[in-house]
Amino acid sequence: MKKYLFILIFAAIFTTCTKNSKDNKLFDNSYLNSTENTKLSEEKIDNKQTYEISFNIETPVECINIEMEGVYLHKTFPNENTHKQIYFIVEKKFQLPQLKSNNDEKYIPVGRNFNNDWEVQSPVRICVRRNDTLSSLDDSGYRVRFTIFEKTPFYYILKIRCESKIIFD
Repeated sequence: MKKYLFILIFAAIFTTCTKNSKDNKLFDNSYLNSTENTKLSEEKIDNKQTYEISFNIETPVECINIEMEGVYLHKTFPNENTHKQIYFIVEKKFQLPQLKSNNDEKYIPVGRNFNNDWEVQSPVRICVRRNDTLSSLDDSGYRVRFTIFEKTPFYYILKIRCESKIIFD
């Protein structure tokens, strides 16, 4: 019961439902979950366990802004929340013509929220680069792989802001 109450409170504080802002025609797309209910990724970040969320962009866009927030809910009384720093990589699925098997999904990184010194920036803005077909933000599949560098389960929210609706898998 506490878990579901926390999810509702977390969602109310940090998100709004997917909506279209009339002023700038941007959609605020949000996905809230716990790592206990999230797919474990086969690939790692700095040799640490990562999770992944897949999504599609409904219509092509020029740019997307992505950010993530995380919190660990202590199971002690009184209930305390600890903010967790999330490190993530955004990747685009692509298919090479010579690979005809659908089981061989390949991804290329298109953005991340940290630099080589592990300094975090948020939100991450990813835009199409002219004359670079791999950077197009179209209806291809995408995923966000993320970690907090701990095995402790935690709650997170993924926010994607762009000129299109996002479909989370």
